[in-house]
Amino acid sequence: MLKNPFRKKDDEKDDRTFEEKLAEIPGAPDPKTLKWHERLAMEQFLKMSPEEQKKAAEKAMSKMKPKELEKNKGQITAQLEEMRRARMISDDQYRLMKRKYGIK
Repeated sequence: MLKNPFRKKDDEKDDRTFEEKLAEIPGAPDPKTLKWHERLAMEQFLKMSPEEQKKAAEKAMSKMKPKELEKNKGQITAQLEEMRRARMISDDQYRLMKRKYGIK
């Protein structure tokens, strides 16, 4: 195996495999079921510092917070209406999406 000439220090080398690193994260997906782009994203996530990992996880989860949904309810409704008018989604899909986001 060739050494990376751009690696700064050899003592920082981590010999664990991707699967071993992923197994340490609670709730992480099974590496065998990941698609190539999901695997690439997880590898990038694992290379981040713990602080960056925490920020990235909070940013991803903030999109699911009820406060954020309430704040953007008008915009979500307008986008759904536009998609329905352009026939990108059916009426059934429209109703399901509104129910999923809790919009009446």
